[in-house]
Amino acid sequence: MEEILEAVWIAEESGTPTRERVRALSHGDWSDSLLAEMVAAGLVELPGDVIRMTDTGRCRSAGLIRRKRLGEVLLDRVLNLKGDKAEAIVCEFEHGVIPEVEKSICVLLGHPTECPHGRRIPPGHCCLNHEVDITQRITCVTDLEIGQKIRIAYVRPSSHDMLHKLLNLGLRPGVVIEIHQKRPTFIVRFEGMEVAMDEEVAAHLHGWRWEP
Repeated sequence: MEEILEAVWIAEESGTPTRERVRALSHGDWSDSLLAEMVAAGLVELPGDVIRMTDTGRCRSAGLIRRKRLGEVLLDRVLNLKGDKAEAIVCEFEHGVIPEVEKSICVLLGHPTECPHGRRIPPGHCCLNHEVDITQRITCVTDLEIGQKIRIAYVRPSSHDMLHKLLNLGLRPGVVIEIHQKRPTFIVRFEGMEVAMDEEVAAHLHGWRWEP
């Protein structure tokens, strides 16, 4: 049932959720009897050839889609995992993560609104309430003020050359850096060193604000 609800949601994003379209988006085949069970459970309605979610079905589907796309953001931004391996992990994340973990990951990532493919992530209560744990939320280095510190969570460069440049400077995940200067050149301090860079380069660094 969950795979069908997810497929209906995705079909709605790109058009009309016809049975043919939903079946094509589903990972496995399913029978009309399963649809009948979903109707009886109050999850969907079947006006003609269209599969429409009820409010109950939409609420359940939103949770599935939200967890899946949060998982995609986590793997893409933080763990840099892609392809079949990432897809398998996202599937487990979607169906197995508990609400507390989902909320923590959302806050950690800064309440992302889109997945890496540009699809909308349904907001959770933490997003609607603007919940922010300042010690856990992922933020960009350029958003900090002079004197503030950040522990690098991930480096998201525009090219492999930029990635190697930052790593060679010692700016790697886990390193705690302090903002020393923002104008005219961006300067950070860490491990007894000072490194100067353009603000555009600094914008590739993301992490948790550090308040030991």
